[in-house]
Amino acid sequence: MSHQEKHLYLKKSRLVVFLLFAFTLLNSSCVNHKNRKLSFNSFLHQFMTDTTFQKQHIEYPLMIYYSDEDFPLDILEKSINDSNAYTFIDMANDLPPGLNDTNLYHIHISQNTDTIYYQKITKSNNINITYTFLRAEKSYKLFSIEDNTD
Repeated sequence: MSHQEKHLYLKKSRLVVFLLFAFTLLNSSCVNHKNRKLSFNSFLHQFMTDTTFQKQHIEYPLMIYYSDEDFPLDILEKSINDSNAYTFIDMANDLPPGLNDTNLYHIHISQNTDTIYYQKITKSNNINITYTFLRAEKSYKLFSIEDNTD
């Protein structure tokens, strides 16, 4: 093998090693991105705007608790048993017309180890809706909805 052939062979070898190294770094970066935990704010934004994402991030059966209009002290419940019975939960517009102005209610988010409570409480009425999310691996799932409106 001539000196020029050896030099060309070394250049090709270095290029192959460099490309393998670059591919390994790129692949590692993609895997880390997929495994990264989703922040609750990012999750919530996607949950409130993406029907498919929302449907995949509900713990079935989804329990919904609410007050009986005729007997406010009675708590009624219903459940959405599986994804076939699912309809989009419009958290941004879940209040009666005229109360959806963001100046008319507070959002309160609290959490303990594995549970996050997203509460929407109106300033002037007694409307109080709590969405309970459970931490699920690298994301969250909606576990229940509780409407404690008087």
